[in-house]
Amino acid sequence: MKVLRVFIIILIIFMCMANISFVRAVEEPADESVDIDSDDIIGGAEDFLKAGEDMDTPMDEEDFRTVSNVMYNILLIIGIIAAVITGLIIAVKIITGSATQKAETKELLIPYVVGCIIVFGAFGIWKIAVNILNQTQE
Repeated sequence: MKVLRVFIIILIIFMCMANISFVRAVEEPADESVDIDSDDIIGGAEDFLKAGEDMDTPMDEEDFRTVSNVMYNILLIIGIIAAVITGLIIAVKIITGSATQKAETKELLIPYVVGCIIVFGAFGIWKIAVNILNQTQE
């Protein structure tokens, strides 16, 4: 179980590090006399949309598919490895444990199976969603 806990902690740290984004903003001096109304907000939104339409280099769909496929494959491999390692640990505990240890270990099977269903079901949903979106793009 210690190996599994260490693996989960490392996986959580990796996922947190992957989600770090850097925002660099210039702080302007606060002008307390500025009032923002709904027209300013709508105008800012329209300017934002216009800037997106005027982009010279829109996002390349092929690059997006490649990144999506790579992420899918990497995360699927991590999920498979985690499921196999956890399954092996449970199997070894059942094989080598005493009667009471076997009973306690068998209680771990239900969360293990539910976890596998959730993880691999999520990958199935992801793949179905990507396929549906690819069909609507064509």
